[in-house]
Amino acid sequence: MFRLPRRSASLPLAGLVVLTAAGLACASGLPALAAPAAQAGRVVAPPGAVRSSSLASPVRRLLLINGDRLMVRAGPDGRLAVGLRAAARPDAVNSLRFGGQTLEIPAAALPFLGRGLSPSLFSLTALEKAESGGRLPVQVAFTGRRPAIPGLTITRSGLGHANGYLTAASARAFGAALWRQFRADHARAAYGTDGLFGHGVSITLAGAPLTAARPAARPSFRLHTLTVHGTNLQGKPDTGDDVFITSADNIQRFDGLQETDNFFYRGSAKFSLPAGHYWAFASFSNFNGRRPSLRFVVLPQFTVAGRHSTVRVSERSASSEVTMPTPRPATEQQEGFEVVRGARTGTPYSYSWSWQGFSAWVSPTTRKPTVGTLNAYSSGTFSSPANSATHYAYNLDYPGPAGIVPPQHFKVDAADLGAVTEHYYQDVPTPDAGWITFGGTVAQLSFEFQPVIQFRMPQVQTQYFTAGRTLLWQLETLTNLNQFSGGDNDISRQFSGGQAETQNWNAYPLHPAPFTTLGGLSAAFATPTSASRSGNVLNLDFTPFSDNQFGHTGPGFFGNGSALVAGRYVVDQDGRKIASGNALNGVPGIRLSARPSVIKFSLSADRYSSFYHLSTGSQTVWTWPTARDASARVPRAWFCSFTRSGRLDRQCAVQHLMTLSYQVQGMSLTGQTRPGPQVVNVTAGHIQLGGTAKITGATAQVSFNDGDSWFPAHVTALGGGRFKVTYSAPAGVDVTLRVSASDAAGGSISETIVRGYGVSK
Repeated sequence: MFRLPRRSASLPLAGLVVLTAAGLACASGLPALAAPAAQAGRVVAPPGAVRSSSLASPVRRLLLINGDRLMVRAGPDGRLAVGLRAAARPDAVNSLRFGGQTLEIPAAALPFLGRGLSPSLFSLTALEKAESGGRLPVQVAFTGRRPAIPGLTITRSGLGHANGYLTAASARAFGAALWRQFRADHARAAYGTDGLFGHGVSITLAGAPLTAARPAARPSFRLHTLTVHGTNLQGKPDTGDDVFITSADNIQRFDGLQETDNFFYRGSAKFSLPAGHYWAFASFSNFNGRRPSLRFVVLPQFTVAGRHSTVRVSERSASSEVTMPTPRPATEQQEGFEVVRGARTGTPYSYSWSWQGFSAWVSPTTRKPTVGTLNAYSSGTFSSPANSATHYAYNLDYPGPAGIVPPQHFKVDAADLGAVTEHYYQDVPTPDAGWITFGGTVAQLSFEFQPVIQFRMPQVQTQYFTAGRTLLWQLETLTNLNQFSGGDNDISRQFSGGQAETQNWNAYPLHPAPFTTLGGLSAAFATPTSASRSGNVLNLDFTPFSDNQFGHTGPGFFGNGSALVAGRYVVDQDGRKIASGNALNGVPGIRLSARPSVIKFSLSADRYSSFYHLSTGSQTVWTWPTARDASARVPRAWFCSFTRSGRLDRQCAVQHLMTLSYQVQGMSLTGQTRPGPQVVNVTAGHIQLGGTAKITGATAQVSFNDGDSWFPAHVTALGGGRFKVTYSAPAGVDVTLRVSASDAAGGSISETIVRGYGVSK
C-alpha cells in the first residue's frame, strides 16, 4: 500500500461559480486535502470528508411497501427515470402519471388502495420526503388489540394507532403476505375486509393522514351513474378485477384515484361522474396454470350522457399476447404496456403496467378516438440465459400507430437492431453490479420505468437496441447494486439497423468529465453546459470519477454509496483568489469583474472505500481567458443555468475549457497492465461549444508511490490533439498520472489522477 499524495493547501480558482445538483456538484476546483494513509486494509478519511449517502443526491433511492426498490432520477427538463429492482418474482407494477403526480403501485397493492393501504405509500414525491436511511416509515390505525403485521417494526403505539417502519428486507416479508392476501381476496373482491387488513387495519405513510380501512358505504350517486359490465375468460360476470376510468375531455374533471378506479363485483363496477367523454383500462389477473397471466382491455372512448350509462368490458377481447421473440435465446427481465391518453384540454394521463414472470395479453383496437389523442407503447428487456457462455441483452421498444392499440406480436429481426459491445471495467470484482437502460420515443422518455439488471463486473456484454429514427436509448451502470451507487451514465443515443459499435465503461483512469450531447433527437432533453458565462456570472459543472468514453459521466460526489467523499474548489481571477469551498456543499454564485481576464479553476475529488482501489482521487486545474459577451446564446440542445422561476436560461457564452481523455494500452478489465513498457494515448480537446483552438503541446509525469516522487514520461505528438505517452513501470505498483496540455488561445489544463491504473505483479 502507498500513501495517497499530499496536495497543496490551496489552489487558485476564479469566477462566479454556480454548481447545480443535476451536475452532481462536480464543479469544484479543489485544493487538496491532506490525503489519508491506507493502513492495515482500513481506509481513513481526511477531516471534512462526508459520506455521500448522507447528502441530497440527484439519484433518489426509494423503498415500496412490498420490498420493491426504486432508483429515481429526475432531469432538469422534467424527465423522470425510475429503475426497479423487484423484491420477488413474479412481479407486476402499475404506473400512473397525471396532474404532476407519479404513483408506482405493485399489482398486489392496487386493490387495497383506500381499503387498507393509503395512496401516499406509492407516491414518489411523498416517499422521497418521508424515507430516510433505507427505512419506510409508516403509521397504522386499527381497532381493538394491536395487530401483528409481517415485517413491521413498531417504534411507538397507543390506543388504535402505532408508528413503525419497514426495511428492504422486512418489506419483502410484508410483500409476501400482501401477495397471499391479494390471491385470497381476488375471487370474491373482498379487499380490505379481513386477514392482513382485518380489525380495521389501515397503513399510511408516516406524516400522511390516516384513512379508514374499510370501503365506504355504497353511495347514492348525485351525478351520472356509469355501470361497467365485465365478463371473464369464461364469459361469466367477473369478480375481483380492476377497471380504471378517466376523462377524455379534461382529466381534472374526474381524476381522484379513489373515484376513477374500481373493481368488478358479480360483473359490475359503478362510477359517479359528470357527463362527457371517457376512456377505460381494465386489467384482469389469472392464476390458473403454471404461469400467471395479465389481460389488459382498452376502451379508447365512450360517452356518458344520460342519468344512467353502461359500457361493457370482456376479458376475452384481450386476445393478442405480448410476445417479442429474440434472435438469440433470452430470459425476460421485464415487459411493459403503456397507454398515454391526451385529453381535449389539460395534461395527458399515462396508465401503464410493467411485469416479469407473467404472460400478458392486450385488446387491439381499430377505431381512433375522436376526442383527444391515444398512443400505445410496448417494451421489453431481456438478458442472456444464466448458463450462456456469452453475455448479451435485448432492449426493445415498439410505439404503436397514433390513435390505436396494435396487435402485440413483435418480430425481432437482427437487421432492425443496433448492437453495442460493452467492456465493463472494475478493479474490485463484484457479482452485485447492475445496469439499466431507458429507451423509447421522446414522449415515453419523459417518464421511464425499467428494471435494474444484476450482473458481474468486470465483464464483456453485447447490448442490442431497437433501431429507429424516433427512438432514443440511454444506459446507466451501477458498480454497487446493493447501494444503487457507482457506475456511469450515458447520453441519449440513436441506432440504425445493423449498426455496431464498442463502448468502455468505467475504464481507468477516472477523472472529471464535462456534459456532452449528440444533438439531433436527443436535443429534446436539454443538457447543461459544463462551463459558461452569463454576463459576469460563471457557471461550472464537471463530474468526477468519470471514464473516458464520450458521453459518459461518472458518479460525481453524490453517487458513491457509503464511500467517504471529499472535494474542494478554488477560483482565481487574474491571480487573485475570489472563491473557494467544499464542493460537496455546492458552490454559491461567484461574480467576475467585467473586464477581460484570465480564470483559473481547480477541482479536487477523493473517495475512500475498500470498494474503490484505483482512481481514488483527482485534481484538475483549468486556465483560460474570458470576456463578457451579453449577446451569446447556446443552441436548443443546451442550457446555461436556471432562472429564479425555474426556467432554463440559454443566454450565455460557453467558456474555452480544455479536456483530456486517456486510453491505456493493454489494460485488463480489472484495470491492470503488465510490468515494463507502458503506453497511454492521450487526447486533448475542448468541451463541446468551447471552441476549436489548436492544441499546442502536452507534457506528462508518472509516480509509482502516490506522488511522493515523480518521473518524466516521453510524449510524442500524433497530431490533432493526440499524444502518445510512454514510460516503464515496475511490477506491483499503481500508476499515478499527471498530464498537462495547452492551446493556442491561452488555455491550459493540468490533471493529476491518483492510482490511475495498476500494474500486475
